Amino acid sequence: MLVVCSFALIGLTIGMYPTRKLFAEWAREINRGVTRERYDYPRSHLAFCGASVLVMSAAAILLAR
Repeated sequence: MLVVCSFALIGLTIGMYPTRKLFAEWAREINRGVTRERYDYPRSHLAFCGASVLVMSAAAILLAR
């Protein structure tokens, strides 16, 4: 179980990589005092994040056997 959790966290880290610039932009806006009603998160980034977590979890399960 430890292997699956650690691989899933690695997958999450890899999956969030494309969104780093978007998060940095939102953080700068918040620091300037700009508030939005809603922060639009691109579906492609969400799909990549989910796929990377699933692939890494599958790899962990296969390696743990």
